[in-house]
Amino acid sequence: MPRRASRRSAASDVAYVGCGLVIGAGLALVVGSGVLLAAFPSLRETLRTLAVTPTLTPTRTITPSPTRAPTATSTPRPTATITPSPTATLTVYQAMIQDGELVVVGPLHEQDAIIRLYVAANRFLAASQVETQAMGELINGPGYGSPSNICGPLSIAILKDAGIISADLQAHDFWLLNARISEDRARLDAAFPSDRFEHDVITERLNRIDWSLARLFPGDFLYIPEGGGGNFDHMLVVSRVDRDGRAYSVTNFQTEDGYVIQETLLYDPLGQLEGIFNRWSARPDQNLGSTGFDGFELWRLRAS
Repeated sequence: MPRRASRRSAASDVAYVGCGLVIGAGLALVVGSGVLLAAFPSLRETLRTLAVTPTLTPTRTITPSPTRAPTATSTPRPTATITPSPTATLTVYQAMIQDGELVVVGPLHEQDAIIRLYVAANRFLAASQVETQAMGELINGPGYGSPSNICGPLSIAILKDAGIISADLQAHDFWLLNARISEDRARLDAAFPSDRFEHDVITERLNRIDWSLARLFPGDFLYIPEGGGGNFDHMLVVSRVDRDGRAYSVTNFQTEDGYVIQETLLYDPLGQLEGIFNRWSARPDQNLGSTGFDGFELWRLRAS
């Protein structure tokens, strides 16, 4: 019994001693902290700041570049890409139409038809009597190309090439044609049937006609008898009209240097003395030929 009580007393002593050491250490820490804080006021302030200031993650310091004057910055807008279309190139004939040298007028009311007639007529040009003879034989056959008498076959060849009359017609049938003979009149009627062509007879002398009223159109076929005092009959096709109303024909005619096949002005409605019609009928039996003293016959394609 006395031995057991002695052991419990020793254990209690040890416990008291341990508690005392712990309490002493705590007091020492508090006292030490107080002394330390009293000795270093700035440290105390720092600790207070840390207690209330949240900790931030350090960031990378960026050194600013030298300041530049601001410049206006425009955001580029997308631009539409335009693919150039091919440039239309005018043909010689389209340019003539644009310039008023070749006018779409009359029953051949389409540009293609007017151009086709003009091209057909200009295939038969001949600049000298020798060339005119050769062209005449090309149209009418060897031995039948006389430059002075080729007007009928030449006119039919032009109208055929332009698609205005039947391709089955023979140019040679109009060689030395005389409309006063029934057989030749029948040829004219067959070439220019009344269901497709108008037919008019003008009895006024060529140089006395008011061409501003009696207009001719591209594709018109004329038979011009010599009339009283003339010395040759003639046939021709109006190959073009210009913006001023002047009419032209590619036909054979006599010059000082012989016969040619060229485009010639027939009349000018504003200049009564201009054109070959005036020259042909100015006086009878002139050196370069006279015709048209009794007017002419006209065949014109009916308007479609």
